[in-house]
Amino acid sequence: MDAAPSSDFSALQKPLAHFRAKTKRLKVHPKELLVLWAVSAHLIYLPWAIGGMRMLGQFISLGLAVLSFGLAMAPRHYTEEHTGSNNFRLFMWPRLFRFPIWWLGLALLGLITTQALNPAWTWETNGVGWWMRQIDYIDWLPSGVEVPFARWGPWRMLLIYSSGWLTVCAIWVGFTRRRTVQLFFMALAINGLLLAILGIAQRMLGAPKIFWFWESESASFFSSFVYKNHAGAYLDLILAITCGLASWYYLRGLRRLEKSNPSGVFAFFATCIGVTVLISYARGATLVMLVFLLCCVVAFSIHQLLIPRENRKPIVAIALILIFGFFLKTGLEALNSHEAWSRLRAGVMREDRSLEVREQVTKADLDMLKDYWGKGAGSGSFRFLFPIYQHRYPELVSAEGRQKYWEEAHNDIVQIPLELGLVGMSLLALGGLYWFVLLVKSFFWENPLSMCVVFGSLLLVAYSWWDFPFQNPAILITWCCLWPAVVLWTQFEESNVRG
Repeated sequence: MDAAPSSDFSALQKPLAHFRAKTKRLKVHPKELLVLWAVSAHLIYLPWAIGGMRMLGQFISLGLAVLSFGLAMAPRHYTEEHTGSNNFRLFMWPRLFRFPIWWLGLALLGLITTQALNPAWTWETNGVGWWMRQIDYIDWLPSGVEVPFARWGPWRMLLIYSSGWLTVCAIWVGFTRRRTVQLFFMALAINGLLLAILGIAQRMLGAPKIFWFWESESASFFSSFVYKNHAGAYLDLILAITCGLASWYYLRGLRRLEKSNPSGVFAFFATCIGVTVLISYARGATLVMLVFLLCCVVAFSIHQLLIPRENRKPIVAIALILIFGFFLKTGLEALNSHEAWSRLRAGVMREDRSLEVREQVTKADLDMLKDYWGKGAGSGSFRFLFPIYQHRYPELVSAEGRQKYWEEAHNDIVQIPLELGLVGMSLLALGGLYWFVLLVKSFFWENPLSMCVVFGSLLLVAYSWWDFPFQNPAILITWCCLWPAVVLWTQFEESNVRG
């Protein structure tokens, strides 16, 4: 006879912890597999959909997010083949309601909706140019801008944030097994490798268009992204995942005395992705990659010195370094990588004005932040209100005397606060604090996959000081979804050790 219906997530975890050591692997619930398929399809789709920058792609993204969330919330009937013990029925909504990110995200979406319904500026055009006209609004409420949906603005940002929020909740509620999270990370790693292969093929064959048929409004496209810096930033995230998987499999192989494991495969993935980031000519993303890989090499070297001598495999490590080093050297020579290094050196040594101009833009951004730090200018409003502050800096005016148009602030650490204000940033900070507490409680630094993903995600935040990766839906939603995944992974791993 079935056990009574349950709404407690621990009802599933206790029998799983008890039977975790058994040789026979328990089956993952079919509904959980459906959630995994839906979430993975969503995050795999986004980068291939031109980074999620098109309106149609954003509506499809929202549809996949709603599907994932609906599947995650469906009640589940567990049997002995899933738990190794009694049968029971599990309701998912109590876990959702205990999830702080659900309520914080709901509040953030409410803030953006308020900004959209209380515009302080309206967009006008005469068919040749456009301008913003100030209109009456409720001044004690957060305000925003009123613009056509096709030109982005608050409603488009609400759509993107809703997709990310629903997908994060779907992962937290729907993923109940370590195996599910592991497959999720592997799906992202494989998809990242395919994107890297596309980028390499573009460089080798001199592709004039994305996918050879999609006309890009930017000449600096790379792989499936309109902007090379976005491609590099996205691949940096995937690099963190692949290095984490390689490290985790390597250490597990040492513990189990395995003759072979997939660590070498994921190390090969990481090598391909690293080469691709370099030849993308995205200088900031390349610096992030180099810092990340340097830290990984240092950590691996320290680990080799600390483990017992009988567990060391110096010949294997040297062989892998030589093999991947030869592949890296050959690949870089074939892809004419000296141009990438020249561009990187030019940026670091300030041989061009790119960094200088961005510094001037940041000064104007900070002027704007001083006026809107409290209630915010409105999500998606930067591109429409920045010209008011831009004219104060002659360096931001072209040689022809015509102002350049800045769609983004080229500094997400400033742009997001000036759009969302103190209330919005407080909600985001509370969400970040929640993830941090959970990771620390599970000793995430002891798990190589968790450490790599967390470190790589934080490096992307640091990189956003001089670029705008989080204005790309594929990067933003993927980055947000990595946090529930890595927290669940860390908790499952820590529970496995204690069990």
